Amino acid sequence: MGFASDTDGDPFECERCGTCCKKGGPGLHDVDIRIITEKVVNPENLYTIRRGELIRDNINGGLVYTDTEIVKVRSEKNSSTCVYFDDAGNACRIYENRPAQCRAMKCRDIEDITDMHLKNRLSRADLFGNVGWLMEMIDAHEARCSYRDVHGLIERRKEGDISAARALSEMIAYDQAVRDIVHEKKAMDEGVQDLAFGLPLARVLEYRFGIRPGKSWAGT
Repeated sequence: MGFASDTDGDPFECERCGTCCKKGGPGLHDVDIRIITEKVVNPENLYTIRRGELIRDNINGGLVYTDTEIVKVRSEKNSSTCVYFDDAGNACRIYENRPAQCRAMKCRDIEDITDMHLKNRLSRADLFGNVGWLMEMIDAHEARCSYRDVHGLIERRKEGDISAARALSEMIAYDQAVRDIVHEKKAMDEGVQDLAFGLPLARVLEYRFGIRPGKSWAGT
């Protein structure tokens, strides 16, 4: 892939100050599948930002709707610090096997990471493509809960369309039902659900759009 690294002849030397690690876990690229299959990075420490989700663009700034899905390393609870950062030792716990995006990070010099930012992102199909039943559930979930539909329903709800609010409520219920099914069947650990199906829709609506579902929010 040719990603820049401080171990492949590049003169840059990381000072390991931890600044970039405290700004969130990295997005993963196809070359990073090795560190997942070798369990350097555990699936429960990953989640998926789905296509069309509103995210902060750390390269260009501002908020954007992503046009690809992003498999991302989690941050510590109630923090933006990457889950693999050892705060006490001020060091990455998987430094020798850190993701490609981390290897391309050169503090204020963002040329390399800008070049690779949108290329060859890891996807759920890369991870689960050979698990037929799960990909069927992922595809069905995406069809019922796509962010394209979410955005449209949010706009209609703002205009006072009660049917849109009800449709959002039904979408949230479906999203949760899918998670409940795989949990009840013990088909995957609860921590992996956010990797398979993205963050819970109810949580995204509340924290990204300020919509908190309740007994009366859909006009019922």
